[in-house]
Amino acid sequence: MILSDGYFSLGENVNKISGTETDEKEEGVVSSLLDELTLPILDKELISIKKEIEKNWEKAEKELSAKQEDNERYWLGKHFSDVEYAGGKRPLVDNLIFESLETLIPIITRANPEPVVMSDSTVEGESLAKKIQSVLFNLADVLTVKLKFKKLVRYWSLYYLGVMKIGWSAKNNQIDISVIRPQRLILDPNAYIRENGTYTGRYLGERRQDTASNLIRRFPKKTEYISTLANNKLSTIINYVELWTSEYVCWILNDEVLGKSKNPHYNYKNENNQNENINHFSAPEMPYLFLSVFNLGKKPYDETSLIGQNLAIQDLINKRLKQIDKNADSANGGAVVSGDHFTKEQAAEVSEELRRGGTIWVPNGDISRAYQKSQGTPLPQFVYQSLLDYRAELKNIIGVAGSTAGSLQKDETVRGKIISREIDSSRISGITAYLEEFSDSLYNWFVQMIYVYYDQEHFFSVIGKEKTLEYFSIKNADMDRKIFISVKPGSMIPKDPLLQRNEAVELYQMGALDPITLFEKLDFPDAMAAAKKLFLWKTAPHLLFPDLPQPILPPQGGEIGQPPAPENSNPKVPLSQIPVPEIPVSLPTI
Repeated sequence: MILSDGYFSLGENVNKISGTETDEKEEGVVSSLLDELTLPILDKELISIKKEIEKNWEKAEKELSAKQEDNERYWLGKHFSDVEYAGGKRPLVDNLIFESLETLIPIITRANPEPVVMSDSTVEGESLAKKIQSVLFNLADVLTVKLKFKKLVRYWSLYYLGVMKIGWSAKNNQIDISVIRPQRLILDPNAYIRENGTYTGRYLGERRQDTASNLIRRFPKKTEYISTLANNKLSTIINYVELWTSEYVCWILNDEVLGKSKNPHYNYKNENNQNENINHFSAPEMPYLFLSVFNLGKKPYDETSLIGQNLAIQDLINKRLKQIDKNADSANGGAVVSGDHFTKEQAAEVSEELRRGGTIWVPNGDISRAYQKSQGTPLPQFVYQSLLDYRAELKNIIGVAGSTAGSLQKDETVRGKIISREIDSSRISGITAYLEEFSDSLYNWFVQMIYVYYDQEHFFSVIGKEKTLEYFSIKNADMDRKIFISVKPGSMIPKDPLLQRNEAVELYQMGALDPITLFEKLDFPDAMAAAKKLFLWKTAPHLLFPDLPQPILPPQGGEIGQPPAPENSNPKVPLSQIPVPEIPVSLPTI
């Protein structure tokens, strides 16, 4: 390995976030050693680059932060509203943004992306491709790619950008990935995100945190500087910047370079290494992938978002809800109380008693002059209808109009439910297409990390065709030929398992599907064995129960349960001895 494992470990506290967003962005005090690769860049030049990219990003970050905060506040239910209950702690809102987004995320991240691996047409090439494909399936499961995609999509929806970082875990001796909060990044405002999730900027900074003791362990040459900054309190949390280019990485704390190195996730050629297949990538790359969908190619983040497009509609929903709530209160009616019959204190008691439906005693005089109840006027029907229209439009924009519980209850027929979900699938397939391209790049990164870090054999287990575990191992020395990685098109398009099973049953009933495929669709452990049993059940069911008494097989043309005919009951007779019956013939009369 080029660098010691622990240095780039993602399992340590260096990648965790604590405190406020201000803590994440300010350097300095907040509350496995490296064998450096030769990097011919002066420290003062690195510090100058860091200051320059921070200055360039400052304006764009301020604009983006305002939009991110609005999205996050609305997702949490903290909307702009002047109707509040519980002492102003809970505003009267109908948080449809949260409901719709949290309905969308499970739909588009239901399935792990399915890798497709190809190599040359030789037996060795096909064997390697099959092994790499199994490794990718295993890594997707072990690294919980599906769950990380949920966080990735949520960050993308809230913060206009989803970011994943690829690294190496010394603790697990394995590839590792983590979803990064976009607020931690320092980007080139003139960069943009390609369709495959790669970043076009020359530099990328990440604000990180660690304890003073860990930083000293990682950067022993800077022990005095770090200790002085932390006032010799080694548990102090310190923020610093990790600065990446495709060629190198460095770590800067204030105006001090803690360490620098060539890109560690790439095998560099030397005099003793003449093998051409020492990398999957043709050149080193920054270990970050970006999910960006609504991008016009002008910024390193989306121009708009699903939540941003619905903020105004959410405000209208809250406004209508407030109007209906006020009208409902006024429908209960109030009261006008006469001062000739009641004091101010008594008037309050009268109003409360009327609200409870109680009885009012008027000692004398005209009762109709003592008090008078008022009745609120019902709102026009279009007010409630507009609320329904706003709710439907918000769900349509996000793409879950037919997928929420309320929408499915309105569709009384199975056919209607299927059509509603198909419309949603078409709407959100544009997002899943970007997720598939993102997954393609992620799997290619996995293979690159195998080239770099799998010096020793790594063991994997996968579930085989018969639903049994199969074990195998792989190391980078096995990667002796070029391989090509992609993701099966449509593997992440939302598919409802229940609808798929119902379709399979219907096709089987129509005679358009064989039983083997039917059992595969129904996810039977062994579809072939189940189909064989079905065949026996229809043709010779007694063979399914060999431990039970077997029926007596009938002779040809006989019935079950009758004894076979005696051996000589139908003796063979030569044809010449068989009597020919006389057949009377009537001749026509001439």
